[in-house]
Amino acid sequence: MTVLAEGLDALDLRGRIVSEVVRIADADDLLEAVQFVFSDEQSLALTVWTDWRLMAELRSDAVVPEYLWPVENRTLTAIEGFAGAGKAVGEVVPRLNDAGMLVEVRIVLDGRPILVKSFGGDLILELG
Repeated sequence: MTVLAEGLDALDLRGRIVSEVVRIADADDLLEAVQFVFSDEQSLALTVWTDWRLMAELRSDAVVPEYLWPVENRTLTAIEGFAGAGKAVGEVVPRLNDAGMLVEVRIVLDGRPILVKSFGGDLILELG
């Protein structure tokens, strides 16, 4: 695995083709990350970091990130309506908090928004 970009640099995604959007959960089915898998097998992983910011990581693979330990206790579930035929990223809108940290990203795939945000240390996913 290679990290290609982090933070706001990882969100330079306009025009990329997403083959699926995956929910990564722990053994209690609590959402830990959202992963956008691209047609070239790269991925964007979004998760809440220890300082409660939203961590965005563009990766060279589409597996569970190793910091979600133990990896074998994580489940990946494709989000219905965002799997199968490739969907183009049309818009990416990040939101920063007062300290300049990334806390929210809205990604629009073929006109359908997906909002991923950090709120009180929890990862929130809202589908439009």
